[in-house]
Amino acid sequence: MNKQEILTQLRSAKSAHIQWRSYAQALIAGIPVEQDHVPVIHTNCKFGKWYYGPGQRLASLSTYAAIDTPHEMLHQIYMKIFQLMFGEDDRSAFAKLFGSKSKLKQKQHEEAETLMRDLLGVSGTLIDAIGLLEDEIKGMSDDEITNLV
Repeated sequence: MNKQEILTQLRSAKSAHIQWRSYAQALIAGIPVEQDHVPVIHTNCKFGKWYYGPGQRLASLSTYAAIDTPHEMLHQIYMKIFQLMFGEDDRSAFAKLFGSKSKLKQKQHEEAETLMRDLLGVSGTLIDAIGLLEDEIKGMSDDEITNLV
Protein backbone atom coordinates (compact mmCIF):
# COMPACT_ATOMS: atom_id res chain seq x y z
CA MET A 1 0.00 0.00 0.00
CA ASN A 2 1.42 3.38 -0.97
CA LYS A 3 1.28 6.72 0.83
CA GLN A 4 -1.71 8.00 -1.14
CA GLU A 5 -3.73 4.86 -0.41
CA ILE A 6 -2.95 5.14 3.30
CA LEU A 7 -3.91 8.82 3.35
CA THR A 8 -7.14 8.05 1.49
CA GLN A 9 -8.04 5.36 4.03
CA LEU A 10 -7.19 7.68 6.93
CA ARG A 11 -9.28 10.51 5.50
CA SER A 12 -12.18 8.13 4.91
CA ALA A 13 -11.97 6.95 8.52
CA LYS A 14 -11.88 10.57 9.69
CA SER A 15 -14.99 11.33 7.63
CA ALA A 16 -16.71 8.31 9.17
CA HIS A 17 -15.95 9.72 12.62
CA ILE A 18 -17.41 13.11 11.70
CA GLN A 19 -20.56 11.41 10.37
CA TRP A 20 -20.84 9.32 13.54
CA ARG A 21 -20.54 12.49 15.64
CA SER A 22 -23.41 14.03 13.70
CA TYR A 23 -25.62 11.09 14.74
CA ALA A 24 -24.92 11.89 18.38
CA GLN A 25 -25.84 15.52 17.74
CA ALA A 26 -29.03 14.42 15.98
CA LEU A 27 -29.95 12.30 18.97
CA ILE A 28 -29.78 15.32 21.27
CA ALA A 29 -31.81 17.40 18.82
CA GLY A 30 -34.55 14.78 18.85
CA ILE A 31 -33.96 13.67 15.29
CA PRO A 32 -34.51 9.94 14.79
CA VAL A 33 -31.31 7.97 14.33
CA GLU A 34 -31.36 4.70 12.38
CA GLN A 35 -30.76 1.52 14.33
CA ASP A 36 -27.36 0.89 12.71
CA HIS A 37 -26.16 4.30 13.97
CA VAL A 38 -26.83 3.70 17.66
CA PRO A 39 -23.87 3.46 20.03
CA VAL A 40 -21.39 0.75 19.34
CA ILE A 41 -18.17 -0.14 21.02
CA HIS A 42 -15.21 1.77 19.68
CA THR A 43 -13.86 -1.20 17.77
CA ASN A 44 -17.07 -1.67 15.74
CA CYS A 45 -17.74 1.77 14.25
CA LYS A 46 -16.38 2.54 10.78
CA PHE A 47 -13.46 4.49 12.22
CA GLY A 48 -12.70 1.73 14.75
CA LYS A 49 -12.81 -0.93 12.06
CA TRP A 50 -10.18 1.03 10.16
CA TYR A 51 -8.08 1.86 13.24
CA TYR A 52 -8.03 -1.73 14.56
CA GLY A 53 -7.94 -3.24 11.07
CA PRO A 54 -5.94 -1.78 8.16
CA GLY A 55 -4.83 1.17 10.30
CA GLN A 56 -2.78 -1.22 12.47
CA ARG A 57 -0.15 -0.94 9.80
CA LEU A 58 0.56 2.53 11.23
CA ALA A 59 0.86 1.34 14.85
CA SER A 60 4.61 1.94 14.91
CA LEU A 61 4.11 5.67 14.26
CA SER A 62 4.34 7.94 17.27
CA THR A 63 1.06 9.71 16.50
CA TYR A 64 -1.01 6.55 16.03
CA ALA A 65 -1.33 5.66 19.73
CA ALA A 66 -2.66 9.13 20.62
CA ILE A 67 -5.87 8.28 18.78
CA ASP A 68 -7.01 5.30 20.85
CA THR A 69 -7.99 6.95 24.14
CA PRO A 70 -10.08 9.84 22.78
CA HIS A 71 -11.79 7.48 20.35
CA GLU A 72 -12.78 5.09 23.13
CA MET A 73 -13.89 8.02 25.32
CA LEU A 74 -16.20 9.24 22.56
CA HIS A 75 -18.06 5.97 22.53
CA GLN A 76 -18.36 5.93 26.31
CA ILE A 77 -19.84 9.43 26.30
CA TYR A 78 -22.14 8.62 23.39
CA MET A 79 -23.44 5.53 25.21
CA LYS A 80 -24.26 7.68 28.25
CA ILE A 81 -26.14 10.13 26.02
CA PHE A 82 -28.06 7.31 24.39
CA GLN A 83 -28.96 5.81 27.77
CA LEU A 84 -30.16 9.18 29.05
CA MET A 85 -32.29 9.77 26.00
CA PHE A 86 -33.68 6.27 25.52
CA GLY A 87 -32.82 4.21 28.58
CA GLU A 88 -35.42 2.79 30.87
CA ASP A 89 -36.78 4.95 33.64
CA ASP A 90 -34.83 3.76 36.68
CA ARG A 91 -36.52 5.97 39.26
CA SER A 92 -37.68 4.34 42.44
CA ALA A 93 -41.35 3.40 42.81
CA PHE A 94 -41.79 6.31 45.26
CA ALA A 95 -40.30 8.79 42.81
CA LYS A 96 -42.49 7.42 40.05
CA LEU A 97 -45.60 7.95 42.16
CA PHE A 98 -44.79 11.46 43.30
CA GLY A 99 -42.19 12.76 40.87
CA SER A 100 -42.72 14.67 37.69
CA LYS A 101 -41.88 12.76 34.54
CA SER A 102 -41.50 15.99 32.56
CA LYS A 103 -39.00 17.34 35.12
CA LEU A 104 -37.06 14.09 34.88
CA LYS A 105 -37.03 14.25 31.08
CA GLN A 106 -35.87 17.87 31.20
CA LYS A 107 -33.08 16.97 33.62
CA GLN A 108 -32.01 14.04 31.44
CA HIS A 109 -31.97 16.24 28.35
CA GLU A 110 -29.84 18.84 30.15
CA GLU A 111 -27.41 16.10 31.24
CA ALA A 112 -27.31 14.81 27.66
CA GLU A 113 -26.53 18.32 26.37
CA THR A 114 -23.67 18.62 28.88
CA LEU A 115 -22.35 15.24 27.75
CA MET A 116 -22.63 16.39 24.13
CA ARG A 117 -20.36 19.34 24.88
CA ASP A 118 -17.90 16.87 26.39
CA LEU A 119 -18.22 14.64 23.33
CA LEU A 120 -17.54 17.55 20.98
CA GLY A 121 -14.43 18.48 22.98
CA VAL A 122 -13.10 14.92 22.85
CA SER A 123 -13.99 14.76 19.17
CA GLY A 124 -11.86 17.84 18.57
CA THR A 125 -8.97 16.13 20.36
CA LEU A 126 -9.45 13.04 18.19
CA ILE A 127 -9.57 15.05 14.96
CA ASP A 128 -6.40 16.89 16.00
CA ALA A 129 -4.70 13.54 16.69
CA ILE A 130 -5.79 12.22 13.30
CA GLY A 131 -4.40 15.38 11.71
CA LEU A 132 -1.04 14.81 13.40
CA LEU A 133 -0.98 11.23 12.11
CA GLU A 134 -1.83 12.48 8.63
CA ASP A 135 1.00 15.03 8.82
CA GLU A 136 3.43 12.35 9.97
CA ILE A 137 2.47 10.14 7.03
CA LYS A 138 2.78 13.03 4.58
CA GLY A 139 6.32 13.67 5.85
CA MET A 140 7.42 10.10 5.28
CA SER A 141 9.34 8.89 2.27
CA ASP A 142 8.01 6.12 0.04
CA ASP A 143 10.65 3.79 1.50
CA GLU A 144 9.50 4.56 5.05
CA ILE A 145 5.91 3.86 4.03
CA THR A 146 6.92 0.57 2.43
CA ASN A 147 8.74 -0.48 5.60
CA LEU A 148 5.73 0.04 7.87
CA VAL A 149 4.68 -3.24 9.42
